Amino acid sequence: MKITKIALVLLLVSVLALTVASQISQVTSTISVEEVKTCTTNFYNEVQDVYGNYNYYHNYSLCLNTSGPNTDCSTQQDILNLTGKLVQVTVTKNSTECTPPNKYIVSIDKGATTEKKEIDFSQWGACIQNTENNCLIVTCVSNEDGAFKGQFTDCKGGKSCQRFEICDNSIKTFYKNSRDNFVENDPSFYLGKLILTEVTK
Repeated sequence: MKITKIALVLLLVSVLALTVASQISQVTSTISVEEVKTCTTNFYNEVQDVYGNYNYYHNYSLCLNTSGPNTDCSTQQDILNLTGKLVQVTVTKNSTECTPPNKYIVSIDKGATTEKKEIDFSQWGACIQNTENNCLIVTCVSNEDGAFKGQFTDCKGGKSCQRFEICDNSIKTFYKNSRDNFVENDPSFYLGKLILTEVTK
């Protein structure tokens, strides 16, 4: 019996679906931040072999050779139970890849109302967040002057960085480029600044 081996074949359909994924974290009792990122889903078809048990019917001739070679012959059949590839099926699969967060939506609980602010850094650089003195600290480094392949590194060595300090009753913005510390006005900071915008919806 000749068994033909067929390699696994991937047929990319390349259907791209853009989705928005988010993760909400409670930073303090009154401040929460939502990390918004863009995800791309690739759909593709994969051809897979299906294996199982099957019967193989082996036909052959049996000769008794009573009156010479190849005489008194009869047809015989052996039934062999084998395991192998039965069929091929096409299965649709998908894989999803998400970018790092490119937008923060900050919610500040004011009791009767909730104030929402947005930091969209998708075109600016990479940002990280942490908590200091019961305030949300968002620190961003520019893609043009500091970030490494879109990833946050640090704010040392003359990198252009911007820092938001978001507290219950105050929001402050600081900058740094050639200096060691953040200040409200750094003359060496020459890039366009990130804007903290009001979310109205």
